[in-house]
Amino acid sequence: MVNPPREPGVGFDASATRTFFRTRRASAILVAIVSVMTTLQVLATPITAMLAGPIDWPFSVSIPVLCVILTVACVAQASALLLSDRWPRTAVVATVAVYLILLATFDVPNWLIGMYLVVALAQFLLASRVPATSAIVCFLGVVMLGMGGLFVWAVVYAGDAGAAVTFMANEFFRFTAPALGATALGIWWGAQVRKVTLAREQAELARQEHDARVNDARERERARIAQELHDVAGQHLAGLVTLADAAISLAPARPDEAIRLVGEVRNEGRFAAASLAGALSDLHAEAAAPAETTRDLRRAGELVEFWSQRGMPVSFELSGAVSDLPAVVSTTAYRVLQEALTNAAKHAPGAPVSVTVTVAEAEDELIVRVVNGAPNSESMPVPGLDLGWGLRGMRERVELLRGTLFAGPTPTGGWDVRITIPIDPIA
Repeated sequence: MVNPPREPGVGFDASATRTFFRTRRASAILVAIVSVMTTLQVLATPITAMLAGPIDWPFSVSIPVLCVILTVACVAQASALLLSDRWPRTAVVATVAVYLILLATFDVPNWLIGMYLVVALAQFLLASRVPATSAIVCFLGVVMLGMGGLFVWAVVYAGDAGAAVTFMANEFFRFTAPALGATALGIWWGAQVRKVTLAREQAELARQEHDARVNDARERERARIAQELHDVAGQHLAGLVTLADAAISLAPARPDEAIRLVGEVRNEGRFAAASLAGALSDLHAEAAAPAETTRDLRRAGELVEFWSQRGMPVSFELSGAVSDLPAVVSTTAYRVLQEALTNAAKHAPGAPVSVTVTVAEAEDELIVRVVNGAPNSESMPVPGLDLGWGLRGMRERVELLRGTLFAGPTPTGGWDVRITIPIDPIA
């Protein structure tokens, strides 16, 4: 849809005026209200005169005809305000022109004072749409046009420039004060609307930037998951194929060796299954919120510090080089540790928690243990703390790596979670 042409210099997008002319119904209501208001003020003098009794009527037309003409003129002047949506300067000139035409035709300046307010309203709508400098120039132009026309009429009507000047002095402030106030109010209103519009645009840009960052984070997360599938699961799947081919080749001549290779295929399959389970879990969670780079036991200290900062009295002991652990083993153990600490915070808030991570190189296994004390008798379980894995999910992940998980109460009323995972399940 092509926007209608607008007057040069009207740089704003009409937000202020559209507050008044949002719909045709609103436009009709505004015109009706202004028309009635102006008509009542213009007709107040002749109607009052008629009610007072017989008068010497100076006009060539009857009172009813004159009232109709004045009413039509008031409606025409109010309707000129509708031009403010596209041509605000034209609207101002039209309102002044209607006033001057009635003044020159019937010589009743005191009757037409109510029309000053319509001129002021048109000036307000203009000032709310154009730059302040342009609005001030337009105001000066309105004053010169209106007062200039009034002065010419006064000179012609009175035939005396001195009397015209005296009359102009009285009318000047009646005409100028409302127009000046309307101009100032329109400039302020336009500035406020522009500020709101700018704030909305900035908010929209911020939202778009946020959405772009979220989408970018999601893309990076998808790329990370794809890389993990390629590096970890893909490697183990390739090993499965290699071991299976070797087992098939050795089966006729060396069945015992072939059976050993089949066992390695099973172990390699466990690794692949655990890797796929972790990556697919991340992919499922990524749909709700972008995740960071896969966490493992190298960040166990950060996890403990996280809960310590939230009031959990937790101790942490690390033994061995967790950086040398296979990725799938370290990641699975970290997730179990995360779930165990969350459960401790949920079911035993305030109870002391002990975390021990041990890389037993002699036994070639990883041991992670989380023990929390008995919950305080006055404490209540904290709702809403749940990572969604649960005891069963943790056990399944650990057993995929030929590990074991123990979870049960301690003699003192606390809870003990302990996992043991072989570091090299192929050995």
